[in-house]
Amino acid sequence: MPDKPIENISIPDVASQWTGNLVSEDPIDKQHRLQQEAYEACHQRWRTNFVILIAVIGLSFVLVLCFQTLNDPTLSPSEQKWATVFLSSIVTGSIGFLTGKLNK
Repeated sequence: MPDKPIENISIPDVASQWTGNLVSEDPIDKQHRLQQEAYEACHQRWRTNFVILIAVIGLSFVLVLCFQTLNDPTLSPSEQKWATVFLSSIVTGSIGFLTGKLNK
């Protein structure tokens, strides 16, 4: 800690004393960085698409199960009620997801 506080700092004075060098990025480094960014973007797209695919498969399985439950005449109405709840939840969530995507 200095004994006296610095009262006035002049940006032009500091800049004139700076002996550093602003060098642009080396072309080889730039090419490597751009390739790495492209790879990372591609990987992120694959991960996103995989998660969406798994979600669609899971929801499709639940939808089929719900429709089979609703169309089974041997089940009581109270047993079929859970299928209705799941169907309405899936429809509500899907509409919310789609409207959220459209607003972005």
